[in-house]
Amino acid sequence: MQHRVFGKTGWKVSEIGFGGARIGGLLARDGGRKASLATLAAALDAGINFYDTADMYSQGESEILIGKAFRKSRDKVFIATKGGYCTPAGKKLIQFIKPLAKPVVQALGFRRMGVPTSAAGLIPQDFTPGYLRQAAEASLRRLQTDYIDLYQMHSPSSEMLRSAQFQEALGQLARLKTEGKIRHFGIALDAVDVARHCFGLEGISSLQIPFGILDLEARDGAFEEMTKHELGIIARGCFAGGALKETLTENELRSSEPKWERVLKLRRIVEQMGRSTTEAALQFSLRERRIGVTIIGMRTIEQLTANLRHYASPPLSEEEFHRLLTASASA
Repeated sequence: MQHRVFGKTGWKVSEIGFGGARIGGLLARDGGRKASLATLAAALDAGINFYDTADMYSQGESEILIGKAFRKSRDKVFIATKGGYCTPAGKKLIQFIKPLAKPVVQALGFRRMGVPTSAAGLIPQDFTPGYLRQAAEASLRRLQTDYIDLYQMHSPSSEMLRSAQFQEALGQLARLKTEGKIRHFGIALDAVDVARHCFGLEGISSLQIPFGILDLEARDGAFEEMTKHELGIIARGCFAGGALKETLTENELRSSEPKWERVLKLRRIVEQMGRSTTEAALQFSLRERRIGVTIIGMRTIEQLTANLRHYASPPLSEEEFHRLLTASASA
């Protein structure tokens, strides 16, 4: 596993990071906590030292699992979590009934279903100083740690980024840093086009943005600005939320992915290269050297193994890269 300098934090982070959104949860069917803990341990053994989570992932269970997995190896990992979404009271109740409900749910055969990204907009947000402090301290308890390496504001809107309240939020994060509860703070963005509001902000160490073979917007100046300000760049979504999986049929793509025609075009090209689409997509993201870490969501040993295999595959040649770039940009 190769490592890259992560902005001005002083850390060298693994080129691929572990995305913790998929671990935990009431409807997980592949071994539950035991399987997740085994996957996290195997990821560390493979050299992955960057773990990205959030207080809202599986109603906090993602943080709990990461905290438990690395309780005895805390100094070997860089934990990045997020706050700003308010967990509704009903979801908090799930935390208490989950141990009883999970066996029943699994026995009945229910499956985990993907939640549309737009659903996140239905969950209220709170970036007031008081709420951020409360959220960060709750994350510390779930993670079983005295400090969080990187605390990120979770998907603030363009309006929030331009508001006086946002400046107050930055002040609170700076105080938490002074107290030693967080070591660095940054912003996780839903879209690249709002990143311009973050350049030059005092105190921030990183930006998390979507980037991949289907999401090229960051190449249009954002990477250059982030590098100029020495920000650690976290890229997510290199597999386009699962749209690049070879197992999806054309009909499934048509019904679920607005860029389905581009996906089919890329499939034809990577087949000619003798690669899989997911392998090519990961290598495409890794080729962008300004990125500090590319996070990949995974939950099982099998998923981890597949991602490590893609990582170990030959880098894209100049010709392969430009074929993929041209195909995606012109679609």
